[in-house]
Amino acid sequence: GIRAAQRAGLNPVKVNCVLLRGFNDDQIVAFAKFAREEGVIVRFIEFMPLEEDRLWTRESVVPLREVVEQMESYRPVVRLSPNNASETAVRYTFDDGVGEIGIIAPVSQAFCGQCSRLRLTSDGKIRTCLFSQFDHDLYGVMKRGGSDEDLATYIERTVALKEARHHIGEPEFLKPSRTMVHIGG
Repeated sequence: GIRAAQRAGLNPVKVNCVLLRGFNDDQIVAFAKFAREEGVIVRFIEFMPLEEDRLWTRESVVPLREVVEQMESYRPVVRLSPNNASETAVRYTFDDGVGEIGIIAPVSQAFCGQCSRLRLTSDGKIRTCLFSQFDHDLYGVMKRGGSDEDLATYIERTVALKEARHHIGEPEFLKPSRTMVHIGG
């Protein structure tokens, strides 16, 4: 698995870990040690309301602050600069520079203002945000015989409609119309 990917030159190897309070939040330091020992980037991802069973609650989220505190209990951490302006992970290394940890915290520290991402689903829909209530039907444009120019125009219009932010944790928040298993990612 991971070592084979490294031997094949697929570096950097990133290991994603969705944290759930009471389930695996006691493994943060172990994953941090794993990043240091194996030379991989471990990325902790806050649990988001995208799962099939619709069990998400705000209380189940392990926020960025707690992840950093747990890593600090093991060894001092240093925040790294982003690789690019739209990077979703807040990156850390340890005081000796060994190991990298990324924390993707869309719930406790939303990064909507810097997000430039779109998702193309396997059924040809564009999602402008994981938490969108609707999709934009790019496949429909193709199916109707749309030219490359038509597709480009449709994508540009879709990008212009991109939500300014999600509303997780706010009274008006609605869970997305599709779960992650149906969105892909």
